[in-house]
Amino acid sequence: MGTSTSSSGGRSGSPFDPEWLAPDGVTPSNSDGETQSDSEQDNVEGAPASDSQAGDNVIAPDRRFGPARSQLGSYLRNGSRDNLRGATRSMVSKGMGGASRAASTMRSTARGAGALGQFLAAARDGTDPRVTDWVARCRTANLSASDLALEILKEVISGSGSIDEESLRDSGTDALANLYENHPDVDIFYLTDAQIAEVIGLTIANQICHFIDMQLGQTYEKLKHDPAQIQERRTDIREWVWAEVRVTLEEKKTSYADPKNLAQSVLQSALQVFAE
Repeated sequence: MGTSTSSSGGRSGSPFDPEWLAPDGVTPSNSDGETQSDSEQDNVEGAPASDSQAGDNVIAPDRRFGPARSQLGSYLRNGSRDNLRGATRSMVSKGMGGASRAASTMRSTARGAGALGQFLAAARDGTDPRVTDWVARCRTANLSASDLALEILKEVISGSGSIDEESLRDSGTDALANLYENHPDVDIFYLTDAQIAEVIGLTIANQICHFIDMQLGQTYEKLKHDPAQIQERRTDIREWVWAEVRVTLEEKKTSYADPKNLAQSVLQSALQVFAE
C-alpha cells in the first residue's frame, strides 16, 4: 500500500482538501504530449461534481477522521470487515465530506488512471507516432517488467515531484505489477480493453489505499501491535478495496473502450460504495 507516512489531518479550522494537494491536482500528459485543460478533463460522463459543487475547499469539521481511526483501530485488533467498512465509510462520508467531494479531492487519481489507460491503448493501436516510437525503443532495450512499468509511468505522469504525483506514479507502477501477476504472459504493448480497464481499476484501488494510509495511518503507529500483524491487516485492506473496486469496474464494461470516462466513473462509483 505504498510507503507514504500518515498525515496529522483534521486540524481545527483546516479545509477538506489536504494542504499538499495542488489546486488542480496532477496534470498528466496525453498521448500527443500536450496537457489537457481542466474543462476538457472534467467534461466527461460520470465525472465528479464541478469545483463549484464539490471542490470548494470549505472548512471541515473538527476531528473529522476521529471516528474512522477508532473503527480502524478496532479492525486492527479483531480483523472484522465490519469495522473496516465502518472506517472507510466514516473516512469518505465525514472525513472527506461525502463521495462527490472525495472524488473532487481525488480528481488527480481519475485523471492519472485515465491517462495511463489512454497511453496503453495508444501503444496497442499505434495511433500516436510519438508513442509508437517510444514502444519501438522500449522493445529494442528489452527492459524487465519492473523497469518497463517505471518507464511507462514516467511517460504518463509529469515529474514535478509533488506528493500527489509520486503517489499516483507508485499506484500505477503497482497496478502494472499486479497485471503481470494476474496475467504472466501478457504483452504490455498489446493489452485488451479489459486488461487496460483492470490497470485503471487497480490504480484507483491503490490510490484509495494510499488515502487510507495518509488519513488513518496514525492508528498503525499508536497501537502496540506486532508489525507482522499490521502488515497482514494492511494486505487484507488492499485486497478488500480491490474487490470492491472490481465489482464497480465490472459494472462499467460498456465504457472499457474509453479509459478517460471509465476512470472518472469508476472512482466516483467506488467512493459512493465506500460512503454507504
